[in-house]
Parts: sequence; C-alpha cells; structure tokens
Amino acid sequence: MTDFSFLSRVQRPSRYGGGEINAASKNPGDVALRVALLFPDLYEVGMSHLGLSLLYDILNRREDVWAERAYAPAPDLETELRTRGLPLTSLESGTPLREFDLVGISLQYELSYTNLLNMLDLGGIPLLAEERGPGDPVVIGGGPAGCNPEPVALFFDALVLGDGEEVILELAAALKAWKMAKGTRRELWQALEAIDGVYIPALFSPVFDESGRLREISPRGQRSTVRKRVLRDLNRVAISPRPVVPYCQIVHDRLQLEIARGCSRGCRYCQAGMLYRPVRERDPAEIVDWVEEALEATGYEDVSLLSLSAGDYGPLPWLLTQLMDRLAPRKVALSLPSLRADTLTPEMMSQIKRVRRTGLTLAPEAGSERLRRVINKNLAEETIIDSAARAFQAGWQLLKLYFMIGLPTETPEDLEAIATLTRQILKTAPKGRRAKINLSLSTFIPKAHTPFQWEPMADLEESRRRLHAVKDRLRHPQVQAKWNSAAQSWLEGVFSRGDRRLAPVLLAAHRRGCRLDAWSEHLRLEPWQEAFRETGVDPDFYLRERKTDEILPWDHLDSGVSREFLAAERERAYQGLETPDCRRGECQDCGVCDQETAALDLQDTPAAAPPPSRPAGVRGPQPVWYRLSFTKVDAARWLSHLELVSAFYRSLRRSRLPLHFSDGFHPLPRVAFHGALPVGVESLAETLDVELSAPITTGKLMADLNLALPPGLRILQAQHLPKRLPPPRPQTALYQVESPEPRFDPGTAAAFLSREEVLVTRSRPKEERTINLRQQVAGLEVADPHNLQLTMRFQERDNLKVPDALAHIFQLSVDQAKDLHILKLKSS
Repeated sequence: MTDFSFLSRVQRPSRYGGGEINAASKNPGDVALRVALLFPDLYEVGMSHLGLSLLYDILNRREDVWAERAYAPAPDLETELRTRGLPLTSLESGTPLREFDLVGISLQYELSYTNLLNMLDLGGIPLLAEERGPGDPVVIGGGPAGCNPEPVALFFDALVLGDGEEVILELAAALKAWKMAKGTRRELWQALEAIDGVYIPALFSPVFDESGRLREISPRGQRSTVRKRVLRDLNRVAISPRPVVPYCQIVHDRLQLEIARGCSRGCRYCQAGMLYRPVRERDPAEIVDWVEEALEATGYEDVSLLSLSAGDYGPLPWLLTQLMDRLAPRKVALSLPSLRADTLTPEMMSQIKRVRRTGLTLAPEAGSERLRRVINKNLAEETIIDSAARAFQAGWQLLKLYFMIGLPTETPEDLEAIATLTRQILKTAPKGRRAKINLSLSTFIPKAHTPFQWEPMADLEESRRRLHAVKDRLRHPQVQAKWNSAAQSWLEGVFSRGDRRLAPVLLAAHRRGCRLDAWSEHLRLEPWQEAFRETGVDPDFYLRERKTDEILPWDHLDSGVSREFLAAERERAYQGLETPDCRRGECQDCGVCDQETAALDLQDTPAAAPPPSRPAGVRGPQPVWYRLSFTKVDAARWLSHLELVSAFYRSLRRSRLPLHFSDGFHPLPRVAFHGALPVGVESLAETLDVELSAPITTGKLMADLNLALPPGLRILQAQHLPKRLPPPRPQTALYQVESPEPRFDPGTAAAFLSREEVLVTRSRPKEERTINLRQQVAGLEVADPHNLQLTMRFQERDNLKVPDALAHIFQLSVDQAKDLHILKLKSS
C-alpha cells in the first residue's frame, strides 16, 4: 500500500506497510503476468502460512511473472478504505487488486469465506465468476478447504486440487497464452480444464431433488471428475532460502520448513491426513543446508520443522543432532510443533533443549482408550502419560494437550476421561515443580474425504452442553483450558459439508458485515442467522447424517482416497478396530498410491554429514559495547517499539557481526534501547547500545549493520564505549510537525507561550493526573498554518506525547492529531 497517510488511524499499521526483508520487487513493465496472492485473514495469520510463501517463491523465480501479496484488512482499515473510496491493494507495489491478471486465493478454513468476499469487493473485483468481464482478473483458489469448495464455487473461475507447486506454472502459462490471444472467459475455462487437478465450477451443474438432496452432479465439460495433483518428490521443487521476514509479530514468527508432507497414521477424523497422502519426506542433508542459508538471510531466532507428524520423519534423530550442532552456537532454538506421544524420545528432547525448551504439544484427541480406537488414534494411555513424564523430567514445565468433543460414539464417560487423563499427566511432574498444562478443546466436524464424512455433527446447543461439561471438570489451578466457540464450530460444520446453495447465504452475511468469523471477538452469530432466514436455507440440514449411498457435494472431486476405503474405515471405527500405519505394515489399499504419479517416498539416514559452517554468537574473551545513533523514518515509522526491537535483533543476526548473547531461558543479542517512539513518529535522533563479543571498527559495524537493516532504519554514527554506560538522559527534544490541513494558528501559539500554567488531565487505566503542559513545552514556532517546530522538555514522569500536546494547544480532535506528520530532529 503506497498511500500511508491514514495508517496513523489504524491499529498495528505495520501490517500494511509492505517493504519487508526479502519481498519481491520488479518493474511491472518487464513482466507478462501479474499475480496477486490473497490470504483471506489478517496479516499475522497469513504470513504464518507456509503454502502461500512457496507459491510466491515459485512464481517470482520467473522473470516474466511478478507475484505480490494481500491480506484481509482489519475492521479499522476497512472503514478507512471505504470512507475514502480507496481500493484494497497489494503490499509490494500498492496496485489495486482489480488490475492484476490473476488473483490466487488460499482456502485454508471455511470461516474465512466472508473475508475473501470482502477482499474481492474492496479490490474492485466482481464477486461472481459469471459477472466478470475481459478486463477483470482471473480468480483461482486452492488449499485444504478446496476439497469441498461448493459453497464458494460460484466465486471462482477455477480451483486447484492437491499440491499447488505441481500446477502453478502450468496455470501461469495457460493464463499468459489466453491473455495474449485476448480470449473469452469461456475459452479460458476450457483451457484450464485441460490441466490435471484444475476444477472449473462453471463446467459442473448440481441437480437437487424435492427433499433438497443431490440427485446428480452433471458435467458440462470434458471431465466427469477432477483428481488432485500430487507432487511426487518434495525435493524436485527447490525452496528459496530467502522467505519474506515480517516486521510485526505474526502467529508463527519463526523460520519454517516442511520436512515431510502427508501422514500414514490414518486418524479417521483427520482431513489433512487423507488429503495429503501419500507420505513424502524431504532430503535431510538438503534440510540442514537450507536452514543454515535461510538463517543468514532472515535472522530468525527460532526454527520450526513442519509435518503432520514430525516424529515419524525417518532421519529425525540424525537431523536434530546436525541442526542443533549448527543452531546452538547461534543461540537459535528448534521446535517440532506436531508430535505424537509415542514418537517423543529422550534423545529428541535433549537435542531440542540445547538452546531453549520450546513448546511441546501432545494430541490424545480423545480421553479414553476406547474412543481413541474408534478414531484410529492408536495411543495407549500409558504411552501418553510416560511421554508427559519424560518431558517434565527433562525440564519442561508446560505441556499443550489437544482434545475433541462430539466424536462418533462419544459417551459421558469419554468426556470425563479427558479430565481424568489431564490430572494423571499433572501427577507425573517431579515433586516441587509446578507443572502447567494448556489444554485446547475443539468440536468434532465431520469433514469431506474422511471416513467420518457421513457422520452427523452435534448441533449448536449440544456442542455447548458438551463443552461446558468438560470445562467444568477441568477446573484446576495448573490447567488453562481454551476452546473454539460452539458457534464457530457450528458455522464451520455447515460450510465444510455444504453445497452451492450456501453461496447466497455468504453474500447475505457479507452484506450484513460478517467478517473475520474465525476470530471470536469478531464473530456475530445473529447476522448469520438472519442471512440463513433471508435465503431460506436451513443450516442444520447440512449437519445431518448422510447415507453411504447418498451423493455428496464433493463426490466429483477425487482426493485419491477411494470411497470404498473410507466406508470400510467407518465400519472399522464402529467395530473399535485399529488400522495399522501403512509405512510400517502392509498397504491398506486406500487408493492413493498408483506408483506412477503418487507413492510413498521415504528418506534414509545419511551416512555422514558436512561440518557446521561458521559458528555465530560465540562468547569472546573481551565483549565490547558500542553506542549507535539511528534513524526511524518512512515505512519504519509504523513499527511499534517491540517491532523495532525485533527488527534490530534480526538485522544484527543477518549482519554476521560477532554478537554477544544474554544468558537465561531465551538468549538474545545484548542490546539496550534508549526510549520508545510513539507509532507513526519519525526520528533522526534515536540511540541504542549493542555489545559485541569482539572489537571491530566503528566503520565496519555501521556498514555491515546498514546492509542488513530494513528501509527507514539506518545507523548514522557508532561510538566505542569504554564500558557499559547508563543511557543518555536528554533534557529536550526538537520536533518538526506538518499538518495536512491548516491547523496551526500563530496567535494560539503565542497565547499558549504567554501563560505560566496550562493544566491538562492525563488519563491512565487506574488514575487520572493533572499536569502542567506549559512546563513541558520549551519552544513553539509556527512557520505557517501547516508547519511548526516544537521543543519538548523531558520530566521525570508524566511526559505528554507530541500529538497529545498539540491537540491541547490547538484544540485538535483525536483524528486531527493522528494525522500530524511528526519528525524528531534532535535530542539535547
């Protein structure tokens, strides 16, 4: 977004500034295809998603393609955009979404559907595919929610089933050819239909009977079904070691790498486990090389190895040892966010904790062993308890547990078993250590392409009753329970099992202002219920049990797992029979592996490993302190103080300077910041102190760090300190202030300066204090109605911010004060 003038009016403006480290920048005139990749949720969620960054990298490697990004605006930014008549734009170039050739949308979860409509609307793109003309972008979706895209199918020209890396360049080539030929939208659909794994909703027509059930799904093109695409070898598509590094804190704020895709465990509730079959593992030696290179390019202090079941990755013990030999000297921590209790070993924990004990998560899913057999979560209670005990013995004080309520065949005893198992886990902690458990509860949703796709889902009131029943049993000072609201799960269940008749409901809910429904603070159930009533759709119709011979809305979309296998697994669930892991036993004939386009691809443990490259952050014999003066201007002005600190930490790591780290639980570069600027205020006179493990010249320090710093942050001066000194204590600060409207009256300024006392009230959360503003203003010179210079005098306490001071002096409203452009020139 190139117009920053109103970002002072929104919270967390750093979400919208762009210009992040490693973001792609190209000349629009040099490319043949411009792509906007949209994630329909807030920046901090979308930037945590690995899939979108992979496609961003693949596309931007092509010289003739420029891929940019856009995320859902928070309500305050949406209000500003609509009030000012401005479109939603890309982060990289500030281009309105309607001006792109291709808009690709990530469909990760159903509660983002109103967000995607809102983004299209704000971007100036017609919502329905049939309403788009030759000058409108082509809108294509993909992701796990795309395995049943029918509720949103009418909004898309095409949807990709399966692995996006396998198909994205074929899509780009087809779009470029269609664009050059100036073809019609129907010609485009026909060209895209020829690509395996691409679903064209306009070429399929659902037909319903009098009861509202599907009678048939009638194809109108060349295909009667669309089968997902599978990237057979993860190592075939190289991953850039230069991912985009955000400035604001995101949900998963770390270096992420997928070490394996797919899971063969066969949990019957797990849609991801079915969709991402077969298991394919990444080469462990390539992982080690990639992590080293990516840390140099990003400066992250945490690395996360991603997989549906990381403990099942074959060479994991070798990989952990090799990585920690390289990460420990750099003070970089390692985490495995998805572990089964039966794969958590003492050796694994000893490696992870070499830098920091990152979070450990166990997912029993069900409280009783009987119910775990039903869902094929083959974990004995003893195994779960032993794994937790080993973690506590290894020094972990906090464990995360995941459970579901509402599973098929669930009884009150199963709900009670959740609390019982939790208490048993707590008892395994060593005496004298106050262990804690963060427990997450979610409501079971029968998802498409799983053995439970025919099951009913508990209605809204029943879900609430079961959640409260478990929560009441979990009252314990060492247990913190969190849960998805029953309303969110209910809504997700409707749309995950729905059909095209839900599209008018989405449009009606969007018109009523439904946004960010995955955020409990934004979900409003009443407008949704009004939307269902307006469109005559009964939401509970989609939560009912389905007969195994009933046509399902997603039956024309082939995930690779056969319907026969899913039905057989459902029957085994009711018999309480376990199905073994196919990578450790016989093939279970699920239908995915055809040995040509899809098959298990497992990695062996390498015989040897290269030695670690240059160690970073090693303690030297003579640590040295330096004082740095720096600027914070342009896009950097939107960084909060915590975001500024993070940006400097990562820049210092990227700079390859000999850093000196703090001790304790979370080692960080030794840096002392002096004061905190308000968000939106620029400065030419900020200072900080940094400690290095060995002396270097101030010129090299400045040059190396400036190469690593993001735009708007620049070191102006470096001074060697004989020892660590107290922070500077300036008496005054000089500011240059510009107002977009004529707000500054010289007479008002003169009248203020003529007074000895101007009392104002400063409100705090717990108190209000009366202070003398006149004492804090050492100088005030109005150059013209738009510009002035202000000198503020620092006091021991109760220092007013510049916008607040000027608002009192010139009687500015809150918004008028926020619109001021403030630059700190110097401190003295």
